[in-house]
Amino acid sequence: MLEAVDGGVRLVSADSLRAHEDTLRWLTRNRPRTGCVLAMNAPVIVENLSGSRPCDKLLSEHFNRYRIDEYANNTVSASHPRTMAKGLIRMGFNVDPQSTASERLVETHTQSAQVLLFGVDRPVRMKAGPIGGRKEGVARFRELIVERLYKGPPALLPSPALDALMSAHLPDLNGTRLGELEERLEALLVAYVAAWLGENGGSACAMLGDLVRGYILLPDPSRLGQAEE
Repeated sequence: MLEAVDGGVRLVSADSLRAHEDTLRWLTRNRPRTGCVLAMNAPVIVENLSGSRPCDKLLSEHFNRYRIDEYANNTVSASHPRTMAKGLIRMGFNVDPQSTASERLVETHTQSAQVLLFGVDRPVRMKAGPIGGRKEGVARFRELIVERLYKGPPALLPSPALDALMSAHLPDLNGTRLGELEERLEALLVAYVAAWLGENGGSACAMLGDLVRGYILLPDPSRLGQAEE
């Protein structure tokens, strides 16, 4: 969880929760009274019974040249995140990223967000392959966080939780502990997308798709400074 502070945002916690019931309970206890923006690296709006959504196809059209993984979602393949999203909507989160509501829920895609925020030709892949290659991926991912997110906007500021992620000694990690670190680093990028929307507004984002059939929201540095529509 990132919180806005003077000069940027800081990582407050990087808890790992599996069941969506646990996540909803955690959020109930920790959601700020002033509101928050949530981002999911998973489908939020999914109504098609088979195949893929129009926004999944748009994502492929725009980012396949960067060698992103296939992304195709329907009510069968995305049943778990769809259930999670419906629970969050019942809690009062608005799925429209352009809304002025104090609590919003958006879907993003981390590999494509890497391309836009990190300026890379292909996303850093983690969580798959030989453990040595995975550790190299984590090291590179952390380098890109320092190079790009520490500057912002919003600037990712130092905190004990962030230091724990960035200073974890990779040679000491076995497969399980490495996997936990990979998931937390990816979640940090997802949270940063939410912070990007909160700080810069919807005009600084690209929205692939719509609110009916599903959409994917991505931070777009090229749009910074544009007026809200």
